[in-house]
Amino acid sequence: MASAEERLTDLESLLAHQETALSDLSDMIAKQWQLLERMEQRLGRLESRLQAVEAVLPDESAGEKPPHY
Repeated sequence: MASAEERLTDLESLLAHQETALSDLSDMIAKQWQLLERMEQRLGRLESRLQAVEAVLPDESAGEKPPHY
């Protein structure tokens, strides 16, 4: 049977590893959050560009068949 001091040392070691893992996960989440925000901004810009392009294209729903028909 392990002594109380050995058990305490093992618990402290385990706690230190858990704190490191938690810190690493927190850093990873922060980086992913930043990436997500950049992607949302980019998507917003792309949506705006698409709307601008669609605004200048002729309306194909006017009943005309496309040339390949």
